[in-house]
Amino acid sequence: MEEKEVDLRDYIRVIKKRKKTILLLFFISVVASAVVSFLLPPVYEARLALKIGNIIDIDTLEKELIESPIAASQFLKGPQILIEAIKELKLPYPLEEFRKKVLIAPVRETEDLVQVKVDVNSPGEAVSIANYLGTKLLDRHKEIKKLYESKEVILARYDEQIKQTNEELGEIDKNKETIIAGYDEQIKDINTELDEIEKNKETILARYDENIRSINNQLTLLENEIDNLKKEKVRLEKTAEALSREIEEKMKNPEALSDAEANVLVGRLEGIESRWESHSIDMAGREQRYANLMEKLRETQLEKTEFEQTKDQRYNTLSGELRRIEQEKVKFQKTKEQRYDTLASTVRQE
Repeated sequence: MEEKEVDLRDYIRVIKKRKKTILLLFFISVVASAVVSFLLPPVYEARLALKIGNIIDIDTLEKELIESPIAASQFLKGPQILIEAIKELKLPYPLEEFRKKVLIAPVRETEDLVQVKVDVNSPGEAVSIANYLGTKLLDRHKEIKKLYESKEVILARYDEQIKQTNEELGEIDKNKETIIAGYDEQIKDINTELDEIEKNKETILARYDENIRSINNQLTLLENEIDNLKKEKVRLEKTAEALSREIEEKMKNPEALSDAEANVLVGRLEGIESRWESHSIDMAGREQRYANLMEKLRETQLEKTEFEQTKDQRYNTLSGELRRIEQEKVKFQKTKEQRYDTLASTVRQE
């Protein structure tokens, strides 16, 4: 079986062909709606927003809602209230029909509002019903306040709270002075220690510098003495060489050299050698002492550096501790002052 394709133009042809019928049906619908609207009685709407009041909790003296918006709505929608409204306002509705004409519900996104909406055929009736329900809720809340709020008890609780607040204010003043005095004492001790560090550091560093100068002076003297010994050894070596050559020359002609002269020359040579050995030993001792002093100089300089670092570290540590205590003191003062102001404001409000 072949499928028939329907073109848009076919729809347009049908509409044109049935145009009169379509217009007639539209006109009949408009007229019927107008007639029905004219014949039906008008509906009037009255809206009323009720704010739930507060009640004071005797135990905590805190303000809280008399009841929740849900509880208030359920009270107003209850059959007892609706029946009383029908009787007192002489309304021509049975209970079930009246329920449909009254909408009572909490207002969304609020904590203390209830909305009453009344839809009836008389504007005066709508206002009367809304006002009646609002008055019923206010009367209910007045009764609740009478039951739960006792003026004498609340005043006594306020007096007790004021007394406790004043006592706490006094304690804050005492504790604040004591604690701040403790902070001041710590700050004073740290500043004293910092001053001592500065003084001791200068004294001890001056002592290190004095030791270093003394060692450098000794090293300079030893350097001069070692140089002199080296020069003396060189001179003795030259003298010994010259004397050795002299002896060798004279030994070439033994007849011209007597035993006494030979002994004198040998004695002189031995004396020079003995002095050279003595200078060598003395110079070795002085060089060892020079090395010892150089080691002592390095140790002293290292101790001085370590002392400076240690004192600087201690100084920095104490400075950080001082800043921390001062910050704590300022924070404590602000906290106590805020607490004092809060309590004082509470007393003034009460």
